[in-house]
Amino acid sequence: MPPFRAVVVANVLAAIAWGSSRFVFVWLVGELTDWNPATAILGIVIGLPPLFLSAWAGSLADRLAPRRFGTVLFTVSAALFALTAIVIHADLMTVELAMVFGFATSIAPAMLVPLLQALVPAVVPTDRLVQGVALQNMAMMVSVIGGTFVGGAIIQAFGIAAGVWLLAIASVLGALRFATAPLPEQMAGAGAARRGAIRHAASIALGTEPLRSLLAITTVMGLAIATSTLLLPEFARDVLEVESLAAGALNAIMSLGMVATSMVLATRWTPARRGRVLAFMTSVALGGGLIALGATRAYAMTALVALAWGASGGIAMTLLRVLMQLNTPPELMGRVMGLSAMAQNGAFPVGAALLVALVALTSVATTMIIVGVICTIAVSAIGWRPAVRDL
Repeated sequence: MPPFRAVVVANVLAAIAWGSSRFVFVWLVGELTDWNPATAILGIVIGLPPLFLSAWAGSLADRLAPRRFGTVLFTVSAALFALTAIVIHADLMTVELAMVFGFATSIAPAMLVPLLQALVPAVVPTDRLVQGVALQNMAMMVSVIGGTFVGGAIIQAFGIAAGVWLLAIASVLGALRFATAPLPEQMAGAGAARRGAIRHAASIALGTEPLRSLLAITTVMGLAIATSTLLLPEFARDVLEVESLAAGALNAIMSLGMVATSMVLATRWTPARRGRVLAFMTSVALGGGLIALGATRAYAMTALVALAWGASGGIAMTLLRVLMQLNTPPELMGRVMGLSAMAQNGAFPVGAALLVALVALTSVATTMIIVGVICTIAVSAIGWRPAVRDL
């Protein structure tokens, strides 16, 4: 299906820019300062665009021509990453500037997420939505984590500026792919995305089940992802005492688990009781994986935990978005996906603020365990309610 293939390729390139940039900026700040809370503060900064812009981006995705909107966002992203690399080359980068560039380069990729997610049900038949979402999730996570691995290798071989240039090149390729993609001229919500449309979509999503509970699980998942993204590089460097290549490899290993389970969902298994599977995977593995990661002290054991966490995450993320899209009216798809992106990625600054306090009071490893316990309690209280369990 050419439209779906175009969306997946664009998603791959956007995920490289969006996900790998977090690793690159975390590593950059780590090189500029030894003050550990700086990493968590960076998480707050780069999490602000998804928090404040995702819902608006979803409304724009419902209203604007997808091809033009996506091309503009990729182009802006490429320009900002290129400017960041130039500043690093000129040896002008400081911790303060890294925070500014981290914020600026997060804007366009964050706005791409609702558009790319809303396009899948627009180009894939409903009876193949599980497979479509599984393949998109697989491509996205492999790109995020594989890109982090490649970025870690490039940083170790050629320096941090080369890692940023990788993100700029990925964004340029994304702009070129989107500009020629055979996408719908308008989304289903084009006529309804008017003034007040975001509030209208939010009132439906937050006022009805199961969307309300699914968005709550998405928020908890965002907290877990923020903790892993921000603290795993620090954990690898300070606790496991490895270099950037080995730190990036942990993310690549995590992707192997996601690839395996996403491929199973895409080709061989469509759960009959999706709600129960989602509740189990999130309540047992989501926080449990963080607890296990924080408790490890040997690189091989950390890698095994990362593999298992990735496997459970591939199932949970796919089913969560499938259930959300199946329960969303087509004319609200962009806006609800914007709210979903806001819930997951917007949890980044909130989680980072929590991490600042916890890391300062305890340690990186202890903080991962504490957040894991919080996630387990929260998602268990939400996921096993009938609104989710019986889907």
